[in-house]
Amino acid sequence: MSNTKEHLADALISELRTTPVDKITIQKLVDDCELTRQTFYNHFADIYELVEWTAKRATDKALQNVATYDDWQQGFLNVMRDVEDNQYLVTNTYQSAYRDILEKYIYKVLYEYIIAVVERQAQGLNVSDKHKHFIAHFYSLAFIALIFEWVANGFNDKPEDIVEQTGVLIQGDFKKALLRYSEK
Repeated sequence: MSNTKEHLADALISELRTTPVDKITIQKLVDDCELTRQTFYNHFADIYELVEWTAKRATDKALQNVATYDDWQQGFLNVMRDVEDNQYLVTNTYQSAYRDILEKYIYKVLYEYIIAVVERQAQGLNVSDKHKHFIAHFYSLAFIALIFEWVANGFNDKPEDIVEQTGVLIQGDFKKALLRYSEK
């Protein structure tokens, strides 16, 4: 069962190299996998569900890669490199009705990484979970905005430059925010 899902996800990714997600049909995917339409429907209700499952699978892989970084800049750079390495998939999803799925899963990757950084920096401080989650949420949204602007502009800037510029703006801000919240 899982193998069939993975084959369909791989076929979707392959199609996204040249075709916007809104133009991909179930028939094309099942033909690529040498499956029947019924087999597709045994695993997914529609393409939307396949796109979501594929994004979740990619997110889980990306989270494995960023979970151990000690500083947020390296984690953010890793996420941006993953986006750049999959720019055909990202661009074709970004320019479709499925953009919200892309945003949801990039947010999840960023948030999981940032909350881990916030938790590490909050050690020894009396900061509520509510405030730690707010900090992670705020920066996750900021980073998504930067990533989507980068995608919309055709990946013109180097990921390293964006991360470096972001670092200049928020150097030490995680810790400053945590210290302020710990005073309340």
